[in-house]
Amino acid sequence: MLKSDRLVLTLHTDKNLDRLHRWRCDREIVELSSDRPFTTTKEETRKTLERWMITEREEQMHFAIHLVETGEFIGFSHIAFIDNYSKTCRIGIVIGEKQYWNRGLGTAAMRMMADFCFTDLGLNRITCEVYETNPRAWHMLESVGFKREGVLRENVLKEERFINEFVYGLLRHDYEKEKV
Repeated sequence: MLKSDRLVLTLHTDKNLDRLHRWRCDREIVELSSDRPFTTTKEETRKTLERWMITEREEQMHFAIHLVETGEFIGFSHIAFIDNYSKTCRIGIVIGEKQYWNRGLGTAAMRMMADFCFTDLGLNRITCEVYETNPRAWHMLESVGFKREGVLRENVLKEERFINEFVYGLLRHDYEKEKV
């Protein structure tokens, strides 16, 4: 469990299924955050959640994002492709409850995840990919200290057109300098 003054990141439970399924069926959320097509069944969501609840995997971790104040489940995050030799990973977050968008909660969750990656996992580099169509995500990453390192041109098919994906990276020593 990871905790800040605003958020708690915990392991997922079965209680997250309905809300997670609602987010996975929300066109706007899917367009901003997922390579998957728009439609999904509840059974597909259940299978995804079951995979996310497996804690024995060394190369990935999944967290449910909750508000400290109410305990409400408002989003999810993951650390994937953890490479303990090269000390790298990929990271991502989604705030699914739209009433909490633009309140700094994504930034707070990303800072918590970065702290965890650098401090607890001992990693040196975190990467994150975001769509060109999601400027809130770029600004959030940049506010945490991520640098845009490249563009994967026409990397994702969305609504029958290819869009670019931006690659962001954050190095431990840069993050530590920004925290001081």
